[in-house]
Amino acid sequence: MQPPGLSEQKRRCPKSNRLPGQPLCVVLIVLSLSSCVPRLAQKAPLNESRELHAGKTFTDALGRRYVQESYPRRIVSLVPSVTEILFAIHAGDRVVGVTRNCDYPEDAQKRTSVGSFPGAGVSVERIRSLRPDLVILSADVHSGIVVILDNFNIPSFAAEPRNFSEVFKVISMLGEITGCAAGAKETISEMMKKIAGAEKQTREHERPGVFWIVSDEPLMTAGEKTFISEAIKFSGGNNIFDDMPEQWPLVSQEQVLLRKPDIILRGNDMGSGRNSSFQGFSALREARTVTISTEIFYRYGPRLADGVELLAKILHSSD
Repeated sequence: MQPPGLSEQKRRCPKSNRLPGQPLCVVLIVLSLSSCVPRLAQKAPLNESRELHAGKTFTDALGRRYVQESYPRRIVSLVPSVTEILFAIHAGDRVVGVTRNCDYPEDAQKRTSVGSFPGAGVSVERIRSLRPDLVILSADVHSGIVVILDNFNIPSFAAEPRNFSEVFKVISMLGEITGCAAGAKETISEMMKKIAGAEKQTREHERPGVFWIVSDEPLMTAGEKTFISEAIKFSGGNNIFDDMPEQWPLVSQEQVLLRKPDIILRGNDMGSGRNSSFQGFSALREARTVTISTEIFYRYGPRLADGVELLAKILHSSD
């Protein structure tokens, strides 16, 4: 899930690596048992698709059962993360509609826009005009749209992973739903390879304390149950607020000082420079401040693994 107030914004590998410290054995077992649908299946005639996939049932992030009678041919994605996943697993040719926030990869920008990512910005009429056989949306942001789509008999599927392990499951599930299981498996494998590589490279290094600024006013950071906190851990650092149960806790300057961060990370969506309110705190002036692109950390697509690699370089650049 993304921080409040922020816009939610291809991988191949010969073999996967176990992700230390994460319960990924279940994901690996699921992937090993899932059928690898041939690329030709994406172009299969409708009757062949029905024969291949008739009656397959999936459960989405809202707890709803999605019974699939055939592979979807016309998909509308309301989530930038999902759009990135669909293109990464080679299902991009099925995507006919996206939101204005779906700006990656570049081909996604060529699809018809149905509005902006927030639920209030989505035009159901535009979705209907595209005649989709599946709309993929956010369980947190678009729950209100589900009822409207149901009234128009437009199938929908909600996704909302909360950690890296769940991201892999979502990618795998979207691979099965679209008939691109092989592409999903490749994508997951490459993500895991990158993450494992970052962990291996930083394993013997000291783990710096990291303070990630989500917003200046109010002062907000990333808590334990976020992609950011996991990415910091995988890249050889310690999130100084990883004991906070909230996803995006509000903190005080005093709390930050007491935890003595070694590195302060600021998003490029916050502008350049250091928060002027920190200037009087020598402990924070001594910490190294780095401005980074937050897009790949707030979206749960394949580029999360690129984010881990980037963080590893930033956190250990002076080692």
